[in-house]
Amino acid sequence: MIREVTIRRFKRFAEVTFELRGHVVLAGPNNTGKTTFLQAVAAMGFAFNQWKTLNNFRKAGRGGAYAWKPIARPAFTSVPLRSFDLLWSNRIYQQPIEIAITWEDGRRLEMEFQPDTTEQVKVRPTRINDANALRNLDFDTTFIPPMSGLETEEPVYTRPKQDDLLGKGKPGDVLRNLLVTAHESQVAWQALCDSIRHLFGYELASPNDQGPHIVAEYREVADGPTYDIASAGSGFQQVLMLLAFLHTRENATLLVDEPDAHLHVILQDAIYSELRAVAAQKNSQLIVATHSEVVINSVDPNELCMILGLPKLIADVAEKRRLVQALKVLSHIDIMCALQMSGVLYTEDYTDVYILKAWARVLDHPVYDAFDQRILCREKQTITRPDAPGIEYDKHYDALRLVKDRLPGLILLDRDGNQNLPESEIVGNGMQRLRWQRYEVESYLVHPDALLRVVANLTGVNQAAVDAAREYMTQQIGQVVNEPHGNHIILNGVKASTEIIPGIMNAAGIHRFEKRRFHEIAAAMTPDEIHSEVKEKLDLIQKAFNL
Repeated sequence: MIREVTIRRFKRFAEVTFELRGHVVLAGPNNTGKTTFLQAVAAMGFAFNQWKTLNNFRKAGRGGAYAWKPIARPAFTSVPLRSFDLLWSNRIYQQPIEIAITWEDGRRLEMEFQPDTTEQVKVRPTRINDANALRNLDFDTTFIPPMSGLETEEPVYTRPKQDDLLGKGKPGDVLRNLLVTAHESQVAWQALCDSIRHLFGYELASPNDQGPHIVAEYREVADGPTYDIASAGSGFQQVLMLLAFLHTRENATLLVDEPDAHLHVILQDAIYSELRAVAAQKNSQLIVATHSEVVINSVDPNELCMILGLPKLIADVAEKRRLVQALKVLSHIDIMCALQMSGVLYTEDYTDVYILKAWARVLDHPVYDAFDQRILCREKQTITRPDAPGIEYDKHYDALRLVKDRLPGLILLDRDGNQNLPESEIVGNGMQRLRWQRYEVESYLVHPDALLRVVANLTGVNQAAVDAAREYMTQQIGQVVNEPHGNHIILNGVKASTEIIPGIMNAAGIHRFEKRRFHEIAAAMTPDEIHSEVKEKLDLIQKAFNL
């Protein structure tokens, strides 16, 4: 069993170490590196076995290095590539890729991939490898991508051709060949038939490879008609492919990408335990990549490795629950930003952030640049898809802490007329809470000079519109006109975004000035027109994220 894998400069990984505990499920959202890890292990296994064909285990030259084995791109079957530089992190085709694997019994193999041309690389074990250990080491890997669909006809392929098709992401093109191989062993064939009968109630017919194309069929009921496996559902084909691989590849490291693809939730619940049982019988190690909540729930925490940023083994059942919740909540952008940002700011909605940014720019406040570069901004309630219930900020923040445990959080709330809404001390870590003294953030936009300036800009300096807006404000909020920065009951108890600002705009003949444009008012304000509390809140945001 592989215990540890270190990867340097391979695709998305600059340098990362994965710790494994025997059979393992790599769990995480899309685009977090699960498939990349499987491909790295497959590429290393392929490179090592290609190098062994040199049958030269001597170190030579200055420093005692092993001989290089050149591999042309068309012969590199473990990862589909248009050009070899795509294998390198950030496509920097200069330094060697290094992949090191340590097994439970202490054996260690470290391979390096040297750039040559975009059509060829050179591979060899690094100097740290012992020659006798290399001579006696067998390392067989099989990368199994999700089912891609079956061809109507499939000839008999050699094992290298099968591996080539797998490397191109076409496992469906070799399924009948796998069934032929399984049928060559009575034990393997019987076990495969038993598994299919157990999971689907179907009977597999013996494959026939005597003609130009392999005939592989099944029965849905005993003594019923036979059907070509291409006629079956994609879920059946997916499971049949996975089990056929396991029954025909003994003593191997099986790298399975999304085994739950095409499967109903009931089969998702059963497939991992079935795969694990077969792998144990075949003395193979199973490494599975998934983002299926059903599969994750069916796995013991000791066999879970979460990938939210850096890989991390799951500690217990409670952390597994957090992982499942995180997969429901976090997007790939959330994960990337959490790793790079100084903290996460939650506001009532996205328009609050636009207003804060406009004020910060007017005030030349240090947090202005941070809004785009160092602060992850999210709404108080995250909507993951239309018509779905929103996810509250505290659950979203808890999920982000799986990515970056010490990520500071801050929620800036409207008061909404609640005099008792508590704040927290701003300490630069954990979840912190602030709230506006006035009813909402838009209440601080109610400054007569700023509003009249916006009206003039929007109406082409139409004096009648400006006068109408001034008259409306005098009649409706006269006390605010006289003392814009005062402590007014109307600004503390009334929703300015719906009860004050739209009325001013309508009076001026501006009838479609929506809330998403309110930041234009903030941008039109002068520093002296911005309430002192706004400056205070921007200072506290700076402190909350240690900016």
